[in-house]
Amino acid sequence: MVADPSDPDVVYAGIWQFQRKPWTFTSGGNDDGIWKSTDGGDTWTDITHNEGLPKGVLGRIGLTVSPANRDRVWALIEAQEGGIYRSDDAGKTWHKENGENSIKQRAWYYSQVFADPKDANTVYAVNTSLFRSTDGGKTFTTIRNQHGDNHDMWIAPEDPNRFIESSDGGAQISMDGGKSWSTEDNQPTGQFYRVSVDNDFPYHIYGAQQDNTTVATLSSGNSGSITMSDWHDVGGGESGWVVSDPTNSRYVYAGSYDGLLTRYDRVTDSERDINAWPDNPMGSGVEAMKYRFQWSFPLVFSPHDPHRLYAGANVLMATTDEGQHWTVMSPDLTRNDKSKQGPSGGPITKDNTAVEYYDTIFTIDESPVKAGVIWVGSDDGLVNVTQDDGKTWKNVTPKDMPEWIRINGIAASPFDPGTAYVAATMYLSDDFHPFLYKTTDYGKSWTKIVNGIPDDDFTRAIRPDPNQKGLLFAGTESHLYISYDDGDHWLPFQLNLAAVPVTDITFQKEWDDMVLATQGRGFYVLDDMTLVRALNPAHFQHTSDVVVFPVKKAIRIDGGGGFGRPSPDEGANPASGAVIYYFLKDKPEGELKIRILTADGKLVREISSKPPKDTGVEDEDFGPRKPPPAPAKAGLNRYVWNLRYEDATGFPGLLMWDGSLRGPVANPGEYKVELIVNGKTESQNFTVVKDPRAPTTPEDFQKQLDFALKIRDRVSEANQSVIDIRAAKDQLKPYLTSSNDAVKKSAKDLTDQLSTIEEAIYQTKLKAGEDALNFPIKLNNKIAAVENVVEDTDVAPTAQSYEVYDQLSAQLQTQLDQLHKLETSGIADFNKLVRDQNVPAVTIPAGKKPAAE
Repeated sequence: MVADPSDPDVVYAGIWQFQRKPWTFTSGGNDDGIWKSTDGGDTWTDITHNEGLPKGVLGRIGLTVSPANRDRVWALIEAQEGGIYRSDDAGKTWHKENGENSIKQRAWYYSQVFADPKDANTVYAVNTSLFRSTDGGKTFTTIRNQHGDNHDMWIAPEDPNRFIESSDGGAQISMDGGKSWSTEDNQPTGQFYRVSVDNDFPYHIYGAQQDNTTVATLSSGNSGSITMSDWHDVGGGESGWVVSDPTNSRYVYAGSYDGLLTRYDRVTDSERDINAWPDNPMGSGVEAMKYRFQWSFPLVFSPHDPHRLYAGANVLMATTDEGQHWTVMSPDLTRNDKSKQGPSGGPITKDNTAVEYYDTIFTIDESPVKAGVIWVGSDDGLVNVTQDDGKTWKNVTPKDMPEWIRINGIAASPFDPGTAYVAATMYLSDDFHPFLYKTTDYGKSWTKIVNGIPDDDFTRAIRPDPNQKGLLFAGTESHLYISYDDGDHWLPFQLNLAAVPVTDITFQKEWDDMVLATQGRGFYVLDDMTLVRALNPAHFQHTSDVVVFPVKKAIRIDGGGGFGRPSPDEGANPASGAVIYYFLKDKPEGELKIRILTADGKLVREISSKPPKDTGVEDEDFGPRKPPPAPAKAGLNRYVWNLRYEDATGFPGLLMWDGSLRGPVANPGEYKVELIVNGKTESQNFTVVKDPRAPTTPEDFQKQLDFALKIRDRVSEANQSVIDIRAAKDQLKPYLTSSNDAVKKSAKDLTDQLSTIEEAIYQTKLKAGEDALNFPIKLNNKIAAVENVVEDTDVAPTAQSYEVYDQLSAQLQTQLDQLHKLETSGIADFNKLVRDQNVPAVTIPAGKKPAAE
């Protein structure tokens, strides 16, 4: 529908008759046509049969009115004689301007036109490409843009060179008439059909994006976030399932429509077609295929034989030699209704993309508990199971399930071979109810498990937690749900997840993560499953005053992440460190403390809820850096311990080059967290594990930690000496202008000696981050820089690191000894002088005194 820009009472409307069923669709019919209103829609006139418009059955119709000439109207019409039609008398008569297939192909999917606001001869059409005509629609040229499959457009009324164009890749903006475009990569709109993971570290997440590539992405990027460099295509196509070889993630198997199946080699960046039957049916219906493969046919590796890959057609197929040979493991496991296996589309144009290929296997799962127990669900409403590795099959479809429902997902229980869960969907038949089922007896009987899910939130996925029996998750068209009682009751579990279709759910068992595929927000990872289990209402009660929840094992890796805000084209890394959750019934009256202890009770770190003191470290761009306090609000609190010991001592204004006050990283091992609040102490034990990629031995870790702690303490001594010196110099300042010449001279001499020591320890000329390029760094910075070398990666310290430290430490000790001498003699002598002159004495503040090694 489009209005005349100069008169909103004049409206044109295209009527489109369209019907879509699970196995076909039709575009066009006797009700299609063009109508016009001159009174804002109160009354309408049918102008479908006006002179010049095509005869016969019409389909989808796009309309636009030229703002530069209100009498000029364009219509892009799906018809046997379809194409671009133009009227120059406000719809009274028409003339066909262009019938090229590039403009009208797949008319039901596109067929939109847009008029230039200033030039009556310029009109745009969107299709697989973006087209522009400058001669009233007679000829069109292609405008290169960011993505294919274009659908909509907005042109600025005051500037026709400024427009927004939308495609299956997102929205893009041009300010110069389409010569250049903004990126689409700043929009988190990825639409994934399914999700799988491998066993690498960091593990990869795999899926296929609608109208885009397949994807393998790291679950945690090495640079602090997940960037585009952590993503790559893995073969297949936009619609398929993607699974990696369980024995070697170098190889990835990915499907697509028309039965396409590829084996991708990550090392050589090459792919090989291993279609089960490589007879491409493009242009035909599913009746042309020997094996009926759907648009998004399932691929699953056996949990018992890592060389066996299953693929679902109308029969279950398997290969054990990387696709070189395929074996049929079942009879036809669908309804095989020939009336639902014809070409799709019509009555004007066919559209055989495999989306409507029907009577196919849509989901597969094999019991991880018992080999040979394989579950299969079809898109036409059947559930079959074999308990003998495909020798015999049994139809175990739930009796109360709608006849033609799609079995969208089957999940075998990780605890019991006879238990499985089914998620089914009927929305393609206008039934939006949720359909979830559970069996515990190999499908002999089923229980419908939808209590708590709204009647209009249809279900797409279900998956049990592999680490806790009875914990289930379900994905629907808009939400995520959780059940702690094996599906008897469901609770909303949206958290920070957008209201978006959750199309698939999987778990990375080793690292205890849940991963979601969504259609519209890409992948999501929930890496707090330990907390999720602890929040089971049967165990956790909000009446408790203080609860410290079990802590998930922490990985000793520097990865950043957490709840930060990466760039629009980046994904967030998991939190780097031990994630500590605790519940407070009420906000504490006083201070709350978190204490981290080693297994033998030694204190590693203490964090307070009070605002921290200034650490003294300045950041060139953001000012003083301060560690975050422990949160202490009523309800659930979260603190991420970064696995580091207490920081070294600092002082205000401290600037360092390639050095810091950060405490050393804790070793892999066993730890305890204590929460001290309102006089009570609650605790949990937890484990820190090493980066699985690191070959470091426990002995090397200990050498690294011992040396790093030694360096930290030495840096603290150096910085404390600067603090002490500055305190003494501050007290000496009034004496520098004393009228007593002896006192004045003594104060100056002492100040000069203190400054000499200070300047040997710290470069006092540093006032900005890169001043070190002009003023050489001194001992405190040099020693701190050795710690950076020592902790650069997980290895034992080098021999030269010890040698450099020993040399620098000895130089520092010389300065500390001189400072100690001034404290015990120089300041004492000065104080004796001022006492003799009856003036106040100078004192060194009670700080950490240097001790000779």
